[in-house]
Amino acid sequence: MKKSSLPSIPPAPWGLSLGRTGIYTVLILFLLLFFAGCTEDNTPSTEVPQPPGVLVDYQRTGGIAGVSDHIVVFSDGQVVYSTRQGSGAYILSPGDLDILRGLIRDADIPSLKDEYPAPQPGADYFTYTLVVGNRTITTETTGIPEPLSPVIITLDGLISTR
Repeated sequence: MKKSSLPSIPPAPWGLSLGRTGIYTVLILFLLLFFAGCTEDNTPSTEVPQPPGVLVDYQRTGGIAGVSDHIVVFSDGQVVYSTRQGSGAYILSPGDLDILRGLIRDADIPSLKDEYPAPQPGADYFTYTLVVGNRTITTETTGIPEPLSPVIITLDGLISTR
């Protein structure tokens, strides 16, 4: 019998002798058990949540103080705004969101023209720009069409209360 040139493995203190092959087997089993807990299914979900749509994007600029206000109301009631005093975000109550949706619906946006300038020029007039769906409507103080007036008043209120 040929003697191995490798050093012999001493028996385990508890009397179990595994031999060289046995130690490798135990080591492989240990590694398999160890890494078995690390194999989570990290497959990305095929369902990607969709961001809310924009209900209305509104800008009010001009006036004697050089106002530049911007507010975006999303279809789920989230609101982001920016004014000279600062910016932020909040969520409209479901009732307030329903009121705004009703005002926009009642304004009949598809039937309105793209521009409503003031009949007479004015140095301190505001310019209002509303984007609803694929429509952009621009108007000025004293040129606001009657159906759009409640929408602008409501959006001005949403900006002013923040």
